[in-house]
Amino acid sequence: MQVPGTRVRRRRSIIRNPLPVFQPERWCNRNFFRNPKLPNRRDNRRRTLSVVLLVTGGVLCSSVAASYAAMYVKQRELLHEFKTHQPAGEALTKLSIPRIGLRAVVIEGASAHSLLMGPGHLTGSAIPGTNGNAVIAGHRDTFFRHVDQLRAGDAIFILRGGKQFRYIVVQKKIVQPNNLSVLRATKVGEITLITCYPTHFIGPAPQRLVIVARLAGS
Repeated sequence: MQVPGTRVRRRRSIIRNPLPVFQPERWCNRNFFRNPKLPNRRDNRRRTLSVVLLVTGGVLCSSVAASYAAMYVKQRELLHEFKTHQPAGEALTKLSIPRIGLRAVVIEGASAHSLLMGPGHLTGSAIPGTNGNAVIAGHRDTFFRHVDQLRAGDAIFILRGGKQFRYIVVQKKIVQPNNLSVLRATKVGEITLITCYPTHFIGPAPQRLVIVARLAGS
């Protein structure tokens, strides 16, 4: 019905841009079965290399863990022998450095096997606690890990034959591996600690850290 003098206005649609209608895709791609992507040689090489690296890393970690375990067990046995067996204790030497919390029995000899078990006394150098230069070497990643923290005036104790000897650090220096002056003989009682340097160097360290301590009393 229309009133005279008026006209009908048609309402325009409010939605100007209607939402698109999404059509579901087929989950199966027919081209995948017609032309399957086969693994190439490069993928096989990468997979093989990954397996080789994982196996190598596992073997190296196991070897290091076994070495540390053997070192720990050996030192426990030596410390027990040092405390309980007086005859054996007289022949053993115990090294103690309070500043870095080191407490270990010194092994005679500085071979690769000896240094794995503990600090090694260089054969031919003076016996710790006597006059002369007693040279003791150790690995930078095991027993001598923190010797770089020693300063002049720090105390080093040697217990041998039921007696305790006190040494005072007097010098710390860095030398080249072929510098044999650190092995010099002395008339007074001294201890020379030697380890590789830099302490946190990856791979064979190029230098040596030397700590010299002088006998102060027993």
